[in-house]
Amino acid sequence: MRLANVLLAVSMIACLLLPLGVSAQLTTMHFATDAELLEYLSDTMFVSEGRIGDRGGAATFELDLGADTGAPATQAQYDWISAQLEPFTLSYDNMTQLVTFSLGGETLYYTTPYFDFEVIFVRTRAVNIDTWVDVYDMTLDGLPVMDSSNAAGSGSGLDILLIYGANLNDGFTLNGTAVLTWIGTPPTQSRLAFQIKVAKLGKTSTEEKSWGAIKSLYR
Repeated sequence: MRLANVLLAVSMIACLLLPLGVSAQLTTMHFATDAELLEYLSDTMFVSEGRIGDRGGAATFELDLGADTGAPATQAQYDWISAQLEPFTLSYDNMTQLVTFSLGGETLYYTTPYFDFEVIFVRTRAVNIDTWVDVYDMTLDGLPVMDSSNAAGSGSGLDILLIYGANLNDGFTLNGTAVLTWIGTPPTQSRLAFQIKVAKLGKTSTEEKSWGAIKSLYR
């Protein structure tokens, strides 16, 4: 059964079991690899990213927002501090189609041409030993996301959290906390990073899959 159908069935059952006046819970699940994710992902409508970069240097960027992290529409510098808690907000205004991503006093803006959203993916990646990235304490339109995305360079190095069950098309606000941690020499570029993808589910054939967005994550 397609993942979209599974999630829909789970959400419908959950709604039937809830008493009147109680808000539905958000559904979450995890993917271990990008290949596994692509089995069910139709399109990424927009994506925000926080990555180690060169920690605020002029050579590259640390925050970005747009349709693809490989060529983001907008970007900003940010000097990460190891283990420092960084509250963030990602919001979408359905009236103006404006997407806003804020972290550490920086705010990025992007106007998306799309409007058909179904799910949010939170992807964390840590490549080097003694590095960690955590995205947690999230709320989606006030509903708590009872899950988190965490990756460690000493483990698999990758975790992808799916969040499902909210009406994203009417506009939404996702709040949370991100923490990038390292011991010793800090990593560079996207070797320590998190991304928040707003996407549409859909089963596609192998020939139809586009690896461009995934490949750009490894630049």
